Amino acid sequence: MKKKANPILFNLQEVDQLILRILSRNPLGLTADKIRRDLPPSHRVSKDQLLSRLESLISSGNVRSWAPSPGKEEKPVAPIYSLESLEPVIQKEILKQLKGQLLTPAQIKKSFPLPVNRYLPIFWAPLLRDRSIKWHPPLKGKRLGLQDPDPAIFLSAEIKKLLDKGGKLGFPAETILQAIRKVAGLLPLKAAPSRTAEEEERIIFQAMAAIKPAAAQGALVYIPDLRKAVANDFPAKESFDRAILRLAEREKVQLQSHSLPAELTEEERTAMIDNGRGSFFMAIGMRVE
Repeated sequence: MKKKANPILFNLQEVDQLILRILSRNPLGLTADKIRRDLPPSHRVSKDQLLSRLESLISSGNVRSWAPSPGKEEKPVAPIYSLESLEPVIQKEILKQLKGQLLTPAQIKKSFPLPVNRYLPIFWAPLLRDRSIKWHPPLKGKRLGLQDPDPAIFLSAEIKKLLDKGGKLGFPAETILQAIRKVAGLLPLKAAPSRTAEEEERIIFQAMAAIKPAAAQGALVYIPDLRKAVANDFPAKESFDRAILRLAEREKVQLQSHSLPAELTEEERTAMIDNGRGSFFMAIGMRVE
C-alpha cells in the first residue's frame, strides 16, 4: 500500500516575516498570488495558508488590504495587500508624477505596476474633487496636471492672429480685449479698487493663516497656494506680485527664492514671483517680532 505523503510543516512566524519583507519592497501593493510567487520555495505555503497569514497580519495592524467597492467589477477582485494604506501612497505618487508636467491617463498608468494601475481612476477621483489635480483640454489626448489649464497654451495662435488683425486696423490690444468681453456678454474690466497697505496686509495675512495656521508664528506658505487663496482680491498677477513685494519692502514678510530655478517649468515660474536676480520667490513667511 502506497504511503500517504506527510504534509509540509512551515514556520509560520518566518512566513509572516517574509510576507512583510516582500511588501516592504513593493509599497504600491501586491495580490496574494504575487506574494506567494515571491516566497522562497522553502516557505511557499498554500494559497489558503497564505490568505490565513495575511488575515492574521491585517488583524494585528501590520498589513493593509484594499479592493474596489462592490459593483465596480463583474466578479470579485483579488485584494491588494500593502504595509501602508494604499490610497494616500498612490495619491502621493500621482502628484509626484504630475509635478511640473501634464500627463495623459495612459502615461500615468505606465508608471504604476499591475494590478494597481487598473484602478488609478478610483485613486485620482478624490484629487480631482478637491482640485489637487485638474483636467486639461486635449492637444494629443486629455491630460491631467496640478495647475489650472491656461487658455493661452491652447489659443495662443488664434489670439495672436486676432491682435495682429486688429492692429492692422488701428485698434490697440486693450480695445480689442474690451471688444471680446463685450461680444462675450461680459462687462468691461473694472480697475481694482485701491487699497491701503494695511488692507493688503490684512487680506494676505488672513489668507496665509487660513492656508497654514502656523503662518502666524512665521511658518512659510507656498506662494502659488497663496495666489489662489486671494484670487478674488488680487485677480491680476501684477497686483498680487506688487502687494507681496510691498510687504517685503516694509519688512512685514520674508521671501524665499527657489534654489533651482532652471528646473522650473514656465507654468511654475508664472505662479511664483520674479525676484529680479534670475530666480523666483516661491514661499512667504510673516516676520515675527
